[in-house]
Amino acid sequence: MRRPVGRISTWAFRRVRWLGYRSYYRLVDANYDRRWLSTEKRTPAGRFRSYDLLNRHGGDEMLAKLHDHCGPEAVIYDIGANVGVYALALAADSPDRRLLAVEPAPQTRAQLRTNVDCNALGDRIEVLNCGVGDEDSTRPFFVSTYAELSGFDRESATRWEASLAEVVDVPIRRVDTLVGSHAPPDALKIDVEGASPTVLRGARETLETHQPTLFIEIHEEGLSADTGREVREILAGVDYTITERDDYWRCEPA
Repeated sequence: MRRPVGRISTWAFRRVRWLGYRSYYRLVDANYDRRWLSTEKRTPAGRFRSYDLLNRHGGDEMLAKLHDHCGPEAVIYDIGANVGVYALALAADSPDRRLLAVEPAPQTRAQLRTNVDCNALGDRIEVLNCGVGDEDSTRPFFVSTYAELSGFDRESATRWEASLAEVVDVPIRRVDTLVGSHAPPDALKIDVEGASPTVLRGARETLETHQPTLFIEIHEEGLSADTGREVREILAGVDYTITERDDYWRCEPA
């Protein structure tokens, strides 16, 4: 009798999670579209206003460590910027920092720009209309009904009861290409839903030449690829050391 009860409990949990995420994202999207309410968000790096409804990064350890590591004039590439929590927090109280915020999802990128405008940080944060990978090209991007699961991998976009909202073609640029037209980074924050090996393969020259510190969210849950192993192999090839935390990896040139 235990197995049917277990299956029912799992189904109920997933159903509740699906309803919760779906309702939350719909309400957030409406708030951004109509700009009803922007509230102050307090983070370990700084305060800013956004149209998100929750202060989900109020105790974010990776954000705190990234802020502590970077100087007041640092150049930081925020790869997988989403609606801009990291970029906004890192720029808010540091007028001489420069953030390159990369977000390929069209609606999410529009929300990121809305938040940048809301805080008048356009002189510190440059928003790029592209994704980051191991070649300069165009690739299909899978937009998930759970916005934060969207990515260049269909498997990632359909985790946790999510489904595909749409598939759009977006331009891809290597980090090495971005460095050709922007200041080289002192730090890279990489949060790309399991695609971090692809990002790192396109950043090899930057890692070897400029040696930025890396803060990476690995995102292995629900994915078949061994993302952690791939990241270790790539960084070993450029002589980086890795410190593994519960929620992120900090990687530095040896």
